[in-house]
Amino acid sequence: MQEFKLDRKFITLMKGGLVVFVVFLALGLALPFLPDEENGNPNGTIVTTIMCTVVFGFFTIFTWLTLRKLPYADVVIDDDGIWYKHLGKDQGLVAWENIYKVKERAYLQCLDILGVNGDKLLRVEYQLNGFETLRNTLNEKISKEGSEFKRSSFSKGPLYHIFYLVSVVGFSALGLYVGTNDNPLLGYGAMSVLVIFIIYEYFVTATGIRLANNSFEITYPVAKRNIPLSGIEDIQITDEFHKGNRIPEVWVISKMAKKPFKLKQLGVDSNILYNVLRKATRK
Repeated sequence: MQEFKLDRKFITLMKGGLVVFVVFLALGLALPFLPDEENGNPNGTIVTTIMCTVVFGFFTIFTWLTLRKLPYADVVIDDDGIWYKHLGKDQGLVAWENIYKVKERAYLQCLDILGVNGDKLLRVEYQLNGFETLRNTLNEKISKEGSEFKRSSFSKGPLYHIFYLVSVVGFSALGLYVGTNDNPLLGYGAMSVLVIFIIYEYFVTATGIRLANNSFEITYPVAKRNIPLSGIEDIQITDEFHKGNRIPEVWVISKMAKKPFKLKQLGVDSNILYNVLRKATRK
């Protein structure tokens, strides 16, 4: 039996966030009652109050509701299944054979454990201590019988390419505008560096993978890499952290390359991609 408890630092962070949101909400609500400035704009004050109420009110309620659920987030696993710690095994057990798949919830930073009919059986928070170990166990236990596990190709959608194209064109135009208006260092210098970075990031990021009989074909915007299955050492699911958020990605570790091939956001849940690739390599 193994327990996975919520990271206490995360609870402290959420409580601090709640205090900050409440303070800003109170300040927004108090604006109409503060002394007016000379030549002040009453309509502007009202608009600011409404915006503060909506934005900070939403975050206050969301954070408060999240905090209410956190004491019940700890989970326990054993050979029979998984359950919420506060319910106990007798009342809360979800047997391994009843788990159909694991679904990522990127914005909520959690995994939903689903049954055969798509019903949510349990929720696993990303902030649990030992989350990586728990995720690996879940991936070992799920059935892998659905149609999504039989796919042979995965790729980023057209919006991904459009986003990068718009970014390059937009920042290039902004650089030209700023550079021709008495600020060439910022316009031609800083914006050029930013555009070069965006283009570089686009070309070195894998945009798809296709499973062949004896190899993986990993695609990039202007190149392809063919990786023989015999040369693959391991398939791993790991995480990139961005502004405190956990972003899962799948690594293909090959003898032919010094660095792993990193696959993320290929139009499918990372757990599904991970299991499909492991099945293909029998890792």
